[in-house]
Amino acid sequence: MTLETDVLVIGSGAAGLTFALEASRNLRVLLVTKNEIRESNTRYAQGGIAAVLHLQDDYRQHIADTLTAGAGICDEEAVKVLVQEAPARIRDLIRWGVEFDRDPEKGLRFAREGGHSRSRILHVGDLTGKAIEEAMVQRVLKSPAIEIHEREMLVDLVVRDGHCYGALLLGPEGILKPVFSRATFLATGGAGQLFSRTTNPDIATGDGVAVCHRAGAELQGLEFFQFHPTAFARHGAPAFLISEALRGEGARLLDPRGIPFMENYHSMGDLAPRDIVSRAIYDVMFRHEADHVFLDISHRSRAELERRFPFIHQSCAAHGIEIDREPIPVSPAAHYTCGGVKTDIDGRTSISGLYASGEVAQTGVHGGNRLASNSLLESVVFAYRAAVHTDRLIHFLFKGREKGFRQLLDRGIPWNREEGVPPDAQEIGDLRQRLRDLMWRHAGVIRTDQGLHEGIGKLAPLEARVQRLLQSCSWSISLLELRNLIILGGLVLEAALAQPHSVGCHFSQDRPPLVKPPPGPV
Repeated sequence: MTLETDVLVIGSGAAGLTFALEASRNLRVLLVTKNEIRESNTRYAQGGIAAVLHLQDDYRQHIADTLTAGAGICDEEAVKVLVQEAPARIRDLIRWGVEFDRDPEKGLRFAREGGHSRSRILHVGDLTGKAIEEAMVQRVLKSPAIEIHEREMLVDLVVRDGHCYGALLLGPEGILKPVFSRATFLATGGAGQLFSRTTNPDIATGDGVAVCHRAGAELQGLEFFQFHPTAFARHGAPAFLISEALRGEGARLLDPRGIPFMENYHSMGDLAPRDIVSRAIYDVMFRHEADHVFLDISHRSRAELERRFPFIHQSCAAHGIEIDREPIPVSPAAHYTCGGVKTDIDGRTSISGLYASGEVAQTGVHGGNRLASNSLLESVVFAYRAAVHTDRLIHFLFKGREKGFRQLLDRGIPWNREEGVPPDAQEIGDLRQRLRDLMWRHAGVIRTDQGLHEGIGKLAPLEARVQRLLQSCSWSISLLELRNLIILGGLVLEAALAQPHSVGCHFSQDRPPLVKPPPGPV
């Protein structure tokens, strides 16, 4: 069966949902998601979304904070767009039903997080991403212009003569099917599953970046993989995120002896940018031969913590930690892909008709390291801009492509691949774990040239084995995810070796730091 639509949206996080809602004003939208519509990295975003919305703050300061956290290599035009358009997108979210935390007398509550010089983070307890996603999902489900396909995975893009005409999908029944579209929007999220310790859900396997690499799209900044400094660290427990907002509310990082240490590493102390805090924690763990440090917020009452951080309070309690009485064991974990598919400020990639936003994209706003709570903001700001541009593309610019589109639609795409035996789930799981261990060891928080070269060498036999599985087995989502992770692993290792400096969240013991002047007036 051949499917055809105006716009194909792949991914159902904040970026995909924002794009779908805006594009559906004038266009037919087909939204495809690999899991259920509510399962995405957005759902697990705890801290909040940053925006300048009160008189004690200003755009210039948010811009400066973003540039500083980005280690001096952000795209300043993109950062200005991000910050200046934030209030309008926040108003959209409120109009769509997001109920940000409020003070009965002062209105919206604003929190502070690492790298921010002002309190500008809007939040819904410690489940901000979930609240944003749910509000948008409800509107998407009610839209007659949006068709939703769950449990379908992006396999490859349909690119002819430098233009993207849609994508090849793998359905839940294991059947390959093409979808032809006048424009395609990627919102496939990040790739935390590349590492053995991550805050990301199982679906975060870098599919969009790997697919774009195969299609020849320009990629950028893949060496900049952010490791969140505070993920829960107890043997046998998942590495769930312990939000930076705790430190914004006064939590302190303590070494294994119970002594605060961040003042020894940065003038902002516990609220330093994430890359600096993660490396400081690693240094403390190394010095004390420990596998974690502690985060202490026990000076706050149980009632306060249950109200402000209900998820963290309940999750820690489930693993025997009462955060109002004892410190939380934490250590860094892979969290956010700062690099990705290179786009401009309208979400356009180097392939005509292909747009991207959110964690899959590299807009330039994060530079070498993302400022806390700019991720949800980036998703909604640039997805909105991409939707506006897509509307113009289809109504005014696509006419010259209509003939090629119709020819592809009439002919279809022949896929002559023969089916094979189902892949062995145990083998796929084992290969995936070997890759994740390899990447954590050789491309983690602190890197060396020797380690990166060793990682590339160890990746080769894994890649060869996956190629044999692809040729001999029927395709499944888990097998294709493994292929994408291995491709991305190689790209990250190569990008890290090619980066001549230690900058942002790419830190190599063998590369000198990149010294950039502080940001000037904006």
